[in-house]
Amino acid sequence: MNLKTITMNLYKRLKPEHRDSINANGKLYPNTTESLIVQLKSNDFFTNVRYGDAMEVNSLCNLEFFGDAFEDLP
Repeated sequence: MNLKTITMNLYKRLKPEHRDSINANGKLYPNTTESLIVQLKSNDFFTNVRYGDAMEVNSLCNLEFFGDAFEDLP
């Protein structure tokens, strides 16, 4: 049996409505938003994201659990 692991960075896995919320924040806070996007693009697992970045996503997207921001892997 050949098992293939599918990984995508967290930015690609963001649900569209949450990606829109984060990008909209970029109009007011371009540097902070760019830093957050870099972190999401450089991580494949939400457990590896820095606490402050996770809380920023939760705040921008009105979430209680950071993992809810992302699409499940197939």
